[in-house]
Amino acid sequence: MAETAIMSQTNTFQDTNQLSNGHFEQTTYTETLTSGEEDVILEDPQLAAAMREGTKVVHRAAENSVFTKRFLKGEINRDEYGQYIQSLYFIYKSMEELLEKHKENPAIDLVYFPKELNREQTLVQDLEYYYGKDRLAQVIDPSSMTPAVKQYIKALDDACAIHPALLIAHSYSRYLGDLSGGQILAKRLKKHVLGLDENDGAWDSDQGLQFYLFSNIGNQKEFKAIYRDRLNAAKVNAKTRDLIVDEAVRSFELNIAVFDEVHELSQANKLRPTVGAKVVNSSVDRVRSATFWVTAVTAVAISAAVCQRYMK
Repeated sequence: MAETAIMSQTNTFQDTNQLSNGHFEQTTYTETLTSGEEDVILEDPQLAAAMREGTKVVHRAAENSVFTKRFLKGEINRDEYGQYIQSLYFIYKSMEELLEKHKENPAIDLVYFPKELNREQTLVQDLEYYYGKDRLAQVIDPSSMTPAVKQYIKALDDACAIHPALLIAHSYSRYLGDLSGGQILAKRLKKHVLGLDENDGAWDSDQGLQFYLFSNIGNQKEFKAIYRDRLNAAKVNAKTRDLIVDEAVRSFELNIAVFDEVHELSQANKLRPTVGAKVVNSSVDRVRSATFWVTAVTAVAISAAVCQRYMK
């Protein structure tokens, strides 16, 4: 593995400027991710720790938010959850395709575990459960992508255009969150969205919750430790590390936009109805739904909830 492979990459960009005569001049310039002294590899980059520290402010703002508390109380309806995982489907599909495309990159290779982590197919199974087999094709059709999801996917593409190593930030924030706090959320969903009781035999069923099931990982605690150790041993320089940390913060911002959008769709009664969803007729229910989605700061709480444990 070449030690400079992660850091040394030159990108070419084109900028178009309008001249006084009305014509356009296209300027081509290059940006080298690192060069000269900046190419020096950090002996102990502690990349996972750096991302934890870099996103600390976002976590602190979210830990006590109304969103997290109400989610854990189960104040979410089936249609809202359906819209949420539909958004996740497109996001994970795009991210996993990019990870596959750049798997030979030394940075990506460190944390590339498709068999253990990929979520696209689990989300397809969950979407079929909530919307039915007959409507699945409509739900996963790219034409149904919402603006916030398109923005998220564009951000993933933009990150790769700067340097594929930035995908580490998205992989880190999404997958480790799914492995940790997501398991807590799954239990709440069983009770409040699926209407299951812990004393029922159906409680152990994973129907509608395949997204949270990692059947190819034995000991999740050990797997997360290996994942973090690999990140901490990544051969990066200071600039690349800082870019990855910034991208981790960006991943939270993108999540905020997705949750705000679900809120707006819910309030406008524009959510696609799920199978077995409760019809909301009363103004009281609408008020409760509005409270659930409160603000952008509240929205990021879900990320804090799912990441909180593995960040410790």
